[in-house]
Amino acid sequence: MNILFVCTGNTCRSAMAEELLRVMARQLDLAGIEAHSAGTDAEQGMPASYGACTAVLGKGGDLFHHAASPLSRAKIEDADLVLTMSAAHKSRVLALCPDAAEKVYTLIGYATGRDEDIEDPFGGDSDVYARALRRIELSLLMLLIKLYPDQAQRIRDAYRPES
Repeated sequence: MNILFVCTGNTCRSAMAEELLRVMARQLDLAGIEAHSAGTDAEQGMPASYGACTAVLGKGGDLFHHAASPLSRAKIEDADLVLTMSAAHKSRVLALCPDAAEKVYTLIGYATGRDEDIEDPFGGDSDVYARALRRIELSLLMLLIKLYPDQAQRIRDAYRPES
């Protein structure tokens, strides 16, 4: 499954979600997941924010070589699932590619059924980044359980996010 995460600049939330999903899938030995990310207003090649890099590093990920990528219709069309960090991002995705409506959700909405935004940590301190990463992490855990229902118990048992 090809999953595209979308936020504004592709330097914080969507980049963290992309990398953290890779880490979790590797830790859980789950095959068949490709994670990508893009930003609705991203500047091509911008690095991930320092806060995002350090937050993900604490989870075993590496964003130090991340390069931001602008959202495009082709990226949306190539994805099996598009998960946005906010309802505003979801609207921007659908404005760019209206025929993708059946595969575009907010991350929390897809994972839990509740359309909530993950606040942008850009410019915040390490606690702000940690809170955003925690919401992303819990949503990704729910996502994996949803995508791999036959392995839900194994996923729950093997992956215990920090409290």
